[in-house]
Amino acid sequence: MASMTQRLVHLDLKGAAPKLSYLEEIIPLIHQWGATGLLIEYEDMFPYHGDISEVASTQAYSVEEVRKLLNMAEQYNLEVMPLVQTFGHLEFFLKHETFAKIREIPNYPTTLCPCHPDSVTMVTTMVDQVLEMHPKTKWFHIGCDEVYHLGKCDLCRRKMADENLTAQQLFFSHVKAVATYIKTHYPTITPVVWDDMFRFAPVKDLKTSGLGGLVEPMIWHYLSSFLLPENLLDNLSTVFQDIWVASAFKGATGVCASMTNISFHVENHLSWLRLIDEKGSKFNSVRGFAITGWQRYDHFAVMCELLPVAIPSLAMCLNVAKQRVFTQDMHMHISNQLGFKPGLPLNPYQCHVFNECRYPGSAVYAAMFEWIQIQAKSEQFLQSDTLCSWMNDYNIERGFVNPMHVEPILTEATNILARLCEVQIKVQKSMEPVFSDDTVTEWIQTYLEPKSKRFSDIVEKGQKVLGRVNFKSYEEKMSQDT
Repeated sequence: MASMTQRLVHLDLKGAAPKLSYLEEIIPLIHQWGATGLLIEYEDMFPYHGDISEVASTQAYSVEEVRKLLNMAEQYNLEVMPLVQTFGHLEFFLKHETFAKIREIPNYPTTLCPCHPDSVTMVTTMVDQVLEMHPKTKWFHIGCDEVYHLGKCDLCRRKMADENLTAQQLFFSHVKAVATYIKTHYPTITPVVWDDMFRFAPVKDLKTSGLGGLVEPMIWHYLSSFLLPENLLDNLSTVFQDIWVASAFKGATGVCASMTNISFHVENHLSWLRLIDEKGSKFNSVRGFAITGWQRYDHFAVMCELLPVAIPSLAMCLNVAKQRVFTQDMHMHISNQLGFKPGLPLNPYQCHVFNECRYPGSAVYAAMFEWIQIQAKSEQFLQSDTLCSWMNDYNIERGFVNPMHVEPILTEATNILARLCEVQIKVQKSMEPVFSDDTVTEWIQTYLEPKSKRFSDIVEKGQKVLGRVNFKSYEEKMSQDT
């Protein structure tokens, strides 16, 4: 069995795509660490044109930038597998009113209706435009994960009734239509599809789906302890000769996470390697890893860990995937490569002293480390009994406070606010060389500014109430309320 020869690094471009100048710095590194290719999920960052031009973000890469990215990959012998969602997770497409007619549920821009006559045409238009710029690709990922709404609209219910189909069979019919289009128009390309919608399908439905020999499933699982159905690989092996597995180096430990727990992701890879050793022989080949790095949980979600923050995790995960083991020597070697002194923290959330580092984007890592420290301190302050007991809104509105308690509260709030302002400057300065201004603004306004505003309000209220303390008695306060 040819097994695990591919190690694709997932570039998730939705909403926080790095500048090409940054990718120029890290692509040589990921090649050095053992990557064999890139899984590029363009989402709305591809320069779509014609009837679907409005799908492209205002920040989308230009044609020239896509070519430059592909040339970089070729220079370092990296295969490129493009990924275009063609069923679920189509928010970037279906959010536009032009395409609202092909939504499965009119108010939800998440899943397309597989029975609408325009659906396949619309997604294959995206496929054609992307493949036009990827003439050398051997695999094309058509997504199809987390298709939450199936068989809900009138068209789908009618088709299911007329043809006696289950929702699972309806799902398979759309995947087959898209995959068949690709194999018909691009015979040398093999479609790849996420596996999660296959996981609980009866084996008889898998066998009659028409997908065997047409697509290669990519089984994704990002946890450190496995929760996949016990018979999943057995069932898939009855239909598919070749599969992929997908691990994660970031974007799988919390929708609002700011730093990457490397230990978690290393264990995920080791768990995958154990499973493939146990059951991989059921297949002609387990082609290898797609090491995913999710930028958001979906199109409308906030950003989780930024790519530069997770570069140390990516280095570690690529080495583990290649060497099939994690060792202390590997840890120290990567620590030295990335300039960590005294060593790379495997879980920065458990580290309270910053370890110096130097690699492309390490200034973002340093700024985010400071952010999680002040974030933890600010949350501890906001949830403290001290604040709730002696400086709550009820007492402040009535001037019913004791300066002995309010003054230290105000001092601490002022200090936290000052640190938040310092961290904001560092975050902005560190992100600007890597991301667009819109991405920098979004991160700051999502995470830092609301926290700073909360502390500004506390400081302002504290200063005002100390200026008008009149030591009302409890009886006076109660009479004021009545």
